[in-house]
Amino acid sequence: MRRAVVFTTCPTGTTDWSETKQLAQITGQYGFSDTRDGRIGVAFIRFPFYGQRGGDHDTRTNPHYLQSDDFGKTWTAADGTPLDVPLTTTPNPALVHDYWQDKIFTYFKDVTFDNQGRPVLMYVLSKGKDPGPQNGPRRWITAQWVGDRWRMREMTTTDHNYDFGPLYIEPAGTWRVIAPTDAGPQPGWTGGEVVMWTSRDKGAHWERKSVTHDSPRNHTYVRKPVNAQEDFYAFWADGDPTERDSESRLYFCNKEGTKVWQLPPTMEGDFAQPVRVR
Repeated sequence: MRRAVVFTTCPTGTTDWSETKQLAQITGQYGFSDTRDGRIGVAFIRFPFYGQRGGDHDTRTNPHYLQSDDFGKTWTAADGTPLDVPLTTTPNPALVHDYWQDKIFTYFKDVTFDNQGRPVLMYVLSKGKDPGPQNGPRRWITAQWVGDRWRMREMTTTDHNYDFGPLYIEPAGTWRVIAPTDAGPQPGWTGGEVVMWTSRDKGAHWERKSVTHDSPRNHTYVRKPVNAQEDFYAFWADGDPTERDSESRLYFCNKEGTKVWQLPPTMEGDFAQPVRVR
């Protein structure tokens, strides 16, 4: 079992976990998951050459999505087609789009649900696994299930496959992305300057706001806290990807992206005061 998408369940969240079960084992996968109102959604991409000579986990493509409304007893595609898991072949009903037929690479960023309980995926499309302008432009895509199809829309571009940030779909209907989509002090490498993108028409149009600027190191891997609060809406780290032993700091921002705090690099006790840097 190499890089399989698996799950396990537990009614109490303590020690009585079920046996691990596979959802997919095609040629190796990376997966993301989310839950809303009793529905569990799992999205994954696959490595078409994983395990073969010359293949690796940087060669990623073809997003898939499956969901369960009964705590993992049964699984379906977004359109309700029953799925026999683990998925072992492709194409299959869980396939969102066959980008590999055009030799396009896919790098997942997030999966969540809209206010109708329908899945929305976010990923970056790239011409290749290697860094550098030769594989650009790298395009941020949202794929929303609209009842009978996946609707793909482009948000912006970025300069590295592993520029990473989450998608928030808020109760009022705003879509929000916080990610390092601007080139940073180490352009062309992982990360950059963090930007907040907001859309009020389900990803058709986006407005941007800079969250960080003039940074000494690239920021990346922005994460969404569970049940995020307005003053702790996203957190991430920075670092110089050109240096093996680079310094790194932890940051978090508020919901509007107007305030950024840095955690102290050294803590002398159980609590410490973060420093506002913007």
